[in-house]
Amino acid sequence: MSDDMRGNQTILTIDDEQAIRESFHLYLEDYGYTVLEAENGRTGIELFESLEPDLVLVDLRMPEMDGLQVLAHVVSHAPDTPIIVVSGTGAIDDAIEALHLGAWDYMLKPVQDLSVLLHAVRKNLERSRLTRENRAYQQHLEEQVKKRTEQLQLANEEMHEANRQLKQSEEKYRSIFESLTDVYFQVDLDGFVEEISPSIAGNLYYQREQMLGRRLWDLVADPAHGDMLLERLEQAGRVTDYEVSLVDGEGSKRPCAITATREHSPVGKGRIYGMFRDVTERKQAEAKIEHQAYHDSLTQLPNRSLLLDRLELVLNRAKRHDYEGALLLIDLDRFKTINDSLGHSVGDQLLCEVSRRLAGLLGEADSVARIGGDEFAVLISDIGSDTQATARRAQDIAERIRQVLSHPLRIRDHELYITPSIGITLFPMQQEDADAVLRHGDTAMYQAKAAGRNAIRFFLPGMQVEADERLALEKDLRLAVANNQLKLFFQPQIDASGAVCGAEGLLRWEHPQHGMITPDRFIPVAEETGLILPIGDWVLRTACRLITRWSASELGASLRHIAVNVSPWQFRQPDFPGQVERILAETGADPRRLGLELTEGVVIDNVADTAEKMASFKALGVRISIDDFGTGYSSLAYLKKLPLDILKIDRSFVEEVTEDESNAAIVETIIAIADHLGLEVIAEGVETRGQLEFLQLKGCGRYQGYYFSRPLPVEQFERYLAEQISSREASGVN
Repeated sequence: MSDDMRGNQTILTIDDEQAIRESFHLYLEDYGYTVLEAENGRTGIELFESLEPDLVLVDLRMPEMDGLQVLAHVVSHAPDTPIIVVSGTGAIDDAIEALHLGAWDYMLKPVQDLSVLLHAVRKNLERSRLTRENRAYQQHLEEQVKKRTEQLQLANEEMHEANRQLKQSEEKYRSIFESLTDVYFQVDLDGFVEEISPSIAGNLYYQREQMLGRRLWDLVADPAHGDMLLERLEQAGRVTDYEVSLVDGEGSKRPCAITATREHSPVGKGRIYGMFRDVTERKQAEAKIEHQAYHDSLTQLPNRSLLLDRLELVLNRAKRHDYEGALLLIDLDRFKTINDSLGHSVGDQLLCEVSRRLAGLLGEADSVARIGGDEFAVLISDIGSDTQATARRAQDIAERIRQVLSHPLRIRDHELYITPSIGITLFPMQQEDADAVLRHGDTAMYQAKAAGRNAIRFFLPGMQVEADERLALEKDLRLAVANNQLKLFFQPQIDASGAVCGAEGLLRWEHPQHGMITPDRFIPVAEETGLILPIGDWVLRTACRLITRWSASELGASLRHIAVNVSPWQFRQPDFPGQVERILAETGADPRRLGLELTEGVVIDNVADTAEKMASFKALGVRISIDDFGTGYSSLAYLKKLPLDILKIDRSFVEEVTEDESNAAIVETIIAIADHLGLEVIAEGVETRGQLEFLQLKGCGRYQGYYFSRPLPVEQFERYLAEQISSREASGVN
């Protein structure tokens, strides 16, 4: 489907959870769709009736009017509109009922990978388009057959009129007869052709004269089908759109639909007359719809639905015959970075090349499928009955996959390198079904990614416990975003004179049951689910509103710099500089007081893109810091290329700076590099007087750490700052 077509299509999201609606809205809007939102079923139906969207995403369980009621309304008023139901794992029975009621597809909450949502939207919009076109085509054909049959019947009736009209009727009949595109035939009860239209030449490559006197039923490829046709004519007197394969003049089989009537004569004779048409195009359209329902449109590999069907068959066979099989889940590390940096067309070609390489590794009995944006699955069946041997075989295949994908991929002018994270689950373990096997593989794959990527991990039962806990954390995080449980704390930054000169905004999650949850637990979940984008937007807006508030108060003179951390996913958004500029304008914040902190990994990942975005921030007046400097790449090459303002020395170096000579040398080197490049330096994690004195002696001018203050909620931070200002004024220090 072209981008232009997607740009004209409207998607209605009906869900009582604002976070879900917003995440769907932001994601789908990036792909050119117009997205409407409704917080309940009643509002959704009103929007549906007034704006007639092309596709509906509906939650099943909502107050006042649930998703099944919305589904019934849409199906009854617009049955060709695709409906994708979105349900939690607890509502699977409702999802099944929804499919029976006419839903086109369903997805389980939470949607961990929004590219799965995008794939479902695209697939069902395309399926809707093909279905409408096919219906229109069949209706057109049926109307033509009906019209032409009526004309023929009219001609036959006129032929039996008075002799004075005979010539006129014959001329009319002949005109219609010779202009037919479908084939009219008339045979005796033994099937010998008495009359057949010249259109037989265009349909089956026979001349009319060849067919006269020939037995028509001899053209039926399968004699059993021919016998069944005659039996139905004998019993009912008529058949409509009876499909058989007829052998054409070149010996090929052609699917044809026959509509015929058996006519009895008072003297014991009779005939069969009717029409048939070549339905090759219709069958091809049906096959295309069937293929697209079970195959990925980009790579033509089986999709998730077909994989589950095949997995269920293999799993049942393994249980019956005491065989073992394996399922490998493969996720491409860094694919999103390549896709965002080089464009979707390059990303699509990369996925096709990966598909080709994976398919080349497998035997005839094995399957490879694309089940998500950059997620593939390999199904290996009937490996054997020895678990250790099965595990070794699966490990060998995974290693071969890792090896073949490690070779560079040449896409256009780009030489790309990717690595896979591979999760392996063996089956059958217990009485699990195909969905459970797929979940186990996904859990193992997540463990491979958590192990540092480019890794292989087998599923173990304990992993599922961890996966369930992570799923619960994701669910709670979505509620946290919707219910304003996230808080922004601020840790003061101190200059060489001991005065507060700025602060770093640090995200905290105050869970109603579990208390304060640290960012290292929930930020990875937010990044993987896409929640990091609305969270990052909220952090920026909150910080900018506070900058505006503090700038207008007595605290403003001290708070010259308020920094917030920027996620790699957030920074890689193509319009991120524009988003920051809009937030600054909406909140009235002074851009010179705002700082954005990036990790070294974000910077080095795509230096050209980073430099372009940094230049945009420079033009606004926003300052850029490199967080945790020295722990990552620490390349002088990128330091020279990028318009940076601040380097932050990582707390791991500061912690032992007075005991470890290597750490001391690293800190001294970072300060010297910053001084040489004209950059400011902030030391993080300052906790002792000795650390502070060392940093002061080496020329570091700004500090941050527990020695001065822990991160504080906004109100406590304001009190802390006010007390510092009062204390300095009382002592006569400016």
